[in-house]
Amino acid sequence: MINPIIRVITAVAILAAVGIFIVRPVLDTTDKAINSVSEQVREAQQQSQQVSHAAEIQSAHSRISSYASSLSASWPAAAREARSCAQKAGDDLHDLNVCLRFAQRLVTRVQSDRSFALSYATSLSAQGDTAGAQRVEQCVKEAGFETAAMQRCRNLADDLLFG
Repeated sequence: MINPIIRVITAVAILAAVGIFIVRPVLDTTDKAINSVSEQVREAQQQSQQVSHAAEIQSAHSRISSYASSLSASWPAAAREARSCAQKAGDDLHDLNVCLRFAQRLVTRVQSDRSFALSYATSLSAQGDTAGAQRVEQCVKEAGFETAAMQRCRNLADDLLFG
């Protein structure tokens, strides 16, 4: 009767020893390795997000600069305004996107109406209608960088020249 109990106790002692000296260190090592890999993945994701954010900032600055260059020959004030907006925004991506939309709107919508209005004002002046030319020029000056206001100036110039 004692011999089977000793065998059971010996088996339990061996299993406990195996658990303490072999299984537990393996589990601890595996746990450390998994934690280390998880931390490395987290750091890689964070670095990737930082690189992506920096690329977005650089792209926004570059596009604003391109729009400003496009404006600089025919409308230097608008080019300065776009560049100033970008400088004030610094590296704030939200503010840069606001400046980007502003510069894009100036180039794609406002500049054309401004150019037509001023060209028509020159034609009005050449035809002897200096008062009409001055009205259009004043309208353009007051419109500033606003899309709808500049459209009204173009409409005014259209009416005065062709109406």
